[in-house]
Amino acid sequence: ENRTYDQVFGDMPEGRGDPSLVLFGEEVTPNRHALARQFHLLDNFYCSGVLSADGHQWATQGYVTPYLEKSFGGFVRSYPYEGSDALAYSAGGFIWDNVLDHGLTFRSYGEMVQARIRSKVEGLAPNFTNIYADFADDGIVQNFEIGSTALIARVQENLCPTTCGFPSTVPDVYRADQFIRELAEFEANGGFPNLSILLLPNDHTNGTSPAYPKPASQVADNDLALGQIIEAVTKSRFWPETAIFVAQDDPQAGTDHIDGHRSPAFCISPWTPRGVVDSTNYTQVGMVKTIELLLGLPPMNQLDALAEPMRTCFSGPLDLTPYTAVPNRIPLDDMNPPLEALSGRALYFAKLSQQLDFSEVDKADEDSLNRILWYTQRGDDPYPDWTVTRDRERYGLR
Repeated sequence: ENRTYDQVFGDMPEGRGDPSLVLFGEEVTPNRHALARQFHLLDNFYCSGVLSADGHQWATQGYVTPYLEKSFGGFVRSYPYEGSDALAYSAGGFIWDNVLDHGLTFRSYGEMVQARIRSKVEGLAPNFTNIYADFADDGIVQNFEIGSTALIARVQENLCPTTCGFPSTVPDVYRADQFIRELAEFEANGGFPNLSILLLPNDHTNGTSPAYPKPASQVADNDLALGQIIEAVTKSRFWPETAIFVAQDDPQAGTDHIDGHRSPAFCISPWTPRGVVDSTNYTQVGMVKTIELLLGLPPMNQLDALAEPMRTCFSGPLDLTPYTAVPNRIPLDDMNPPLEALSGRALYFAKLSQQLDFSEVDKADEDSLNRILWYTQRGDDPYPDWTVTRDRERYGLR
């Protein structure tokens, strides 16, 4: 969710990065950096959308409807990142429709769903601190019921019942654990789906609001979850016939010195050329096209029909070496400090974070959140002037 290439990989000299724009480098995202070195670094991959409302459609349909494109005037009818508005559905269907229509199998782990989180203990609030403590104790959440429902029937019918997409009160390592548990069942009993889609949203962050972990901790949570998933798959019996695609749904107005749509991505398989930098121009729609080709599916629309598949990502010699997740270097539950412990700009941005609405995806003003993240990770470094389209003086920034 919402990261650009330079924000994560700008510190990697192997690729076309700008270290002056790094927010969540290797100290925060050791697994992404290890994956980039063990498999490949894609430094020319672009999201097709700009925020969650259209980003999830591009990633799952390879297309955005005219209705949704025209909604950017204010999204007065809906903000359909979770599949809540049929006017955002392409006539060509979603990728899972293509899969199911051709006799293949599908499983959703949090994509296009609405969360259902309930405390089983009276007086125990379902916030991040309590849910994470419950999970971290023994790897099982006992005090909370976590699940989700989908408004799209085919997602509901193929939904992991114990996971969810948003909100970020649920740690991403919990989401990873639900997938890994089912993977173990598939190893024992068979039936591993032809297509699985997982949503790991916590690198969206919640600014410096005292109710949430620090932004670096939330991104570290997301990074560790990704590493754990890839370790589990590459050490499973399904690895020789599996490809793992990793992408942001959107860059959310983040900073990048090449283009604001450029974002971190991976295409990991036994045929991925190892230890290379791949600067081929790829997009989310091309990623959808590649999945279709691997599964023997026809295109869903003109855009994925004409998109460039990620051919170079399968041009290496067969290499079944598995991946081992790198431990997090930052505590996942390092909470933002309370207001009374802050002063100056840190206090200002914490108060601003509290004013932002994180109850739903992208309700928080993106410009404000980006400035909060910049200050949190870069301190007094001047905010990049060329990314600014608003009055900077109201933020007290140079």
